[in-house]
Amino acid sequence: MSRTAGSDGLKDRAWEVPSRLKQLGTAAWLLVGIGVVTYFGFQALRRVSVVVIACVVALFVAAVLWPLVRFLQDRSWPPALAALTVMIGAFLVLGGILAALVPAIGPAFGTLGDDAQAAAESFRDWLVAGPLGLTDTQIDDYWETITEGASEFGSSWLLGGATAAIEVITGFFLMVIVVFFVLKDGRQLINRLMRRLPEEYAGRTRAGITTGWQSLALYMRGLAVVGAFDAVLIGLGLWIVGVPLVIPLAVLVFFGAFIPLVGAFVSGLLAVAIAFVNGGLVDAAIILAVVVVVQQIEGDVIYPIVFGQTLRVHPLLVLLGVAVGGLAFGLFGAFIAVPLMGTVLAIHEEITDEPEDSITELARG
Repeated sequence: MSRTAGSDGLKDRAWEVPSRLKQLGTAAWLLVGIGVVTYFGFQALRRVSVVVIACVVALFVAAVLWPLVRFLQDRSWPPALAALTVMIGAFLVLGGILAALVPAIGPAFGTLGDDAQAAAESFRDWLVAGPLGLTDTQIDDYWETITEGASEFGSSWLLGGATAAIEVITGFFLMVIVVFFVLKDGRQLINRLMRRLPEEYAGRTRAGITTGWQSLALYMRGLAVVGAFDAVLIGLGLWIVGVPLVIPLAVLVFFGAFIPLVGAFVSGLLAVAIAFVNGGLVDAAIILAVVVVVQQIEGDVIYPIVFGQTLRVHPLLVLLGVAVGGLAFGLFGAFIAVPLMGTVLAIHEEITDEPEDSITELARG
């Protein structure tokens, strides 16, 4: 009798699922669920990418303009008048800068394009006659692959023809409208939201919103400082070496700083190529050294001073974020990916009870 009972107990234990396998199975189902939700959410956002991009960029712009609007509102200006005044002032300042720069650098961009094409042809000749010994057919095949990848990278925003123009115009006007209402009614909407939340959640929610808002403003202002630093030093190096088209290249370096890692690399590579076409290998090597030194100073000195620890993200996550954002939403996706990651991390660290032990510390690197 006892022997039979013992045998049944052994059979029951033999069919029992190990606890480790149960844990792995639960984790696998959770990952599947997260993946499904992420995929369908991603597809939904892509279908309204113009709206998504316009709203996100509007938040960036509003975060930069908000201190001026708050300054006027605190001095009894009506919210609508304060928002409208600051926005008109920003448009006038930006328009003045463009009006001053475009006549000076506009014609030079045609020459810049010719020099870039000449640099590409020189590089192609080196690939054929140099140590790699590639054939024209191989180069054409590689180039076709690269252009197809670039086309996919920009397919969600650069659709060509009238469609692209309509989407850009629609996105711009939508962004302006969202900026106005965020500046005009943002404070009131947050206060109303806080009154509707339970008291135990209101304080933490307000702290998270404030941190995220400050992070966006810090990121935009910081990138402008970093871009100006890169443009001035690299432009000075180009001028000392005697490379032509200093101002257009400096402008490209400035705007390249707004796309982390990738933008700085591409604009710096273009400066090296122009130096090579106009001055030869020695000038190109000098400019390459200047670009590397400036980028090193930027990463080790300027970034920590400007951003501190608030928006610090591991370089691998920056690269992956730019790539994923670019594939999903084109150039604007590459631009907004990193500040969104940094803002999410900053908000999480603000509202979590143990930020040092959270998973965000892995993302910080």
